Amino acid sequence: MKIAFFCDSYIPTRNGVAISASSTARVLREMGHQVVIFAPRYPGYEDHDPDIVRFAASPYYRVRDFPVTWPVLPYISWPGFLRFKQEKFDVVHTHSPFILGTVGAHWAQHFEIPVVFTFHTLYHRYIHYAPFPETVSRPYTLRKVRKYCTYCDHIIAPSHAIERLVHRFNNHVPTDVIPTGVELARFRNGDRQAARREYGIDTDAKVLLYVGRLAPEKNLDFMLSSLEPVLKADPKLRLLLVGGGPLLEPLKVLCGELGLEGKVLFSGFVDPAKLKDIYAAGDAFVFASRTETQGVCITEAMAAGLPCVVVGAMGAAEALDDGVEGFIVPPHQSRFAAAVNRLMSDDALRARMAKAAETRSEDYSLRSSSARILKIYESVVRF
Repeated sequence: MKIAFFCDSYIPTRNGVAISASSTARVLREMGHQVVIFAPRYPGYEDHDPDIVRFAASPYYRVRDFPVTWPVLPYISWPGFLRFKQEKFDVVHTHSPFILGTVGAHWAQHFEIPVVFTFHTLYHRYIHYAPFPETVSRPYTLRKVRKYCTYCDHIIAPSHAIERLVHRFNNHVPTDVIPTGVELARFRNGDRQAARREYGIDTDAKVLLYVGRLAPEKNLDFMLSSLEPVLKADPKLRLLLVGGGPLLEPLKVLCGELGLEGKVLFSGFVDPAKLKDIYAAGDAFVFASRTETQGVCITEAMAAGLPCVVVGAMGAAEALDDGVEGFIVPPHQSRFAAAVNRLMSDDALRARMAKAAETRSEDYSLRSSSARILKIYESVVRF
């Protein structure tokens, strides 16, 4: 089968959408299918894959590691259009409803090719990145996403919460819930002490871990404020925040205001190859975002055998069973802190949940999710 991916965010950006699209493309290729990716060009980054087609783009002033394709040029990009035309694709899979996602849908309509769309993001919850006021950007985004759903032959939702949202936008388009797959082996059997040495963490310390962007939508100020009393009460407890983003420096300032210097450690952006060791260095995973369609990092943490404490909102609430692989709590600081304190003060409970978490992660294998996506392609292709 010949498949076209259209992505407004792709490698080398290290966000969930880019990683999901690149990983799924790789597995589909291993299964014998051709996948050509249409994505923004990243300054200074050179592809060695002939099946990646780049479009002119510029770094977005609010998120410097997220180049945005110029809104007009994709439609008149003859090299991209000719490549699309020559390949005679069986299916177009879009990973965004915006610039390149719209290009993919329009080109697919022109050549009568079915469109599958993965609803990766709660787009209307990310309007703080928009260049216009919320009173303009929010209704525009909602209209745009609602209209985009009408272009699609099938929509993939990472969680049941997102599937319900899709049905509110358009209750006629077929949907399937397929959580984003994870290559489980990449997060298992890491070197626990290697990462601890790198970040100056004692061997007998207990480590709470967060992995992801340091951005407003991740609700990290809530998490730090919630964990302040827990971190201060236990001299052996540390919080390691892994990742970079626009809130890196503001969060360091907040830690100073909360008196958490030395208790909260920041890694900045890390080489993905180090994640196995970083997860191994942790004892539990904490996650407070209320805007996740799924929360792939929760799956990664469970694959590494980490019990989790997460705020029970949207897709993140479906990633684990409360009281089995960790705790799902409401967005209240005292409840979040109590759950973390209970988990970190009970070694037997933590060990039991860690084992359950690793077992649960098997439900999210990348090959399994890719096989389910392939079945959707086969259902929409008009042979």
